Amino acid sequence: MKSSYEKCIDCGKCTNCCLFLKKYNINLKDYANLPNLAYNCYLCGECKRVCPVDIDGRQISLDLRKSKIEKGYNLYLNGYGALLLEKRNYIFKNYKDVNSTVAFFPGCNFSAYYPSTTKVISKKLKEDFGISTVFDCCGKPIADLNMAKEKEIVKERLNNRFKELGIKRLILLCPNCYYYFKNNLDIEVSMIYEHKDIMESLISKENPNKIEGPLFLPCPDKDSRQIYKMIEKYIRDTQEIREIQCCGAGGCASIKEKELTKNMQDKFKAYDEKIYVYCATCAGMITKSNTNVEHILCKLIGTKETISVGINSVKNRALFCYYSG
Repeated sequence: MKSSYEKCIDCGKCTNCCLFLKKYNINLKDYANLPNLAYNCYLCGECKRVCPVDIDGRQISLDLRKSKIEKGYNLYLNGYGALLLEKRNYIFKNYKDVNSTVAFFPGCNFSAYYPSTTKVISKKLKEDFGISTVFDCCGKPIADLNMAKEKEIVKERLNNRFKELGIKRLILLCPNCYYYFKNNLDIEVSMIYEHKDIMESLISKENPNKIEGPLFLPCPDKDSRQIYKMIEKYIRDTQEIREIQCCGAGGCASIKEKELTKNMQDKFKAYDEKIYVYCATCAGMITKSNTNVEHILCKLIGTKETISVGINSVKNRALFCYYSG
């Protein structure tokens, strides 16, 4: 870790761009020596994007987290019990009736927030392309907490399960799943937007309009913008929201930084127009500020589904345990 932060030139750019660093009046070099703030970082990557010497605050945070866990820090007793109960061995997983080498993997949050749209996509993929649907968690929340042993267990479980079922490729909806799986799965992954035939079968012929209005990019796609390039063809006239750092979900930091997370979410209220996203997690966090937000897939497919919130999103996740598309 030291080899990274020792390059710091104290320019202050990271502090100016990051609400977390600004709150505690520190830069990345300071942060590297503050293990008590290990889990307060959003892992959004804004600091690295502006750092003239390429220091990555995400890695500093992950190193601090690893060190705390190695020294006996108990995540269950420090606010992460519910998250770990659900995600450690995803309690809502469903691998029923899988009979294809390609599987649709909607992820945790899209199916929780947009259950009707999930069913529309799942049914269409099954009927038109013979593609089965599986429900599970990619494991990124565990990896973000930097629980090294548990991370490897989740990776092994998923890889073994896909191998046993003969699944060789996954079609994804979630940007977090996409970037995480690319480095942690033994099989090929792709986003649904990459498949022209699938998108043509899904997009409503009665609602062919392209996306117009403010667009908020998810943190994992802000560097390479790989997914953004996939959806550009569906965008007509959008204003990219750049001044808001993060939706507030990144790095599981909202558990420690409730007030700061709310402040981030409230910034979206400045937009009178509907905000579009292509990350269901972003949609769930932004809607907490009572801001009008819509996932671009709901718009393109024409489901007009209102996002589920609160206990309803948990119920939706649970119900997909029994879903058979």
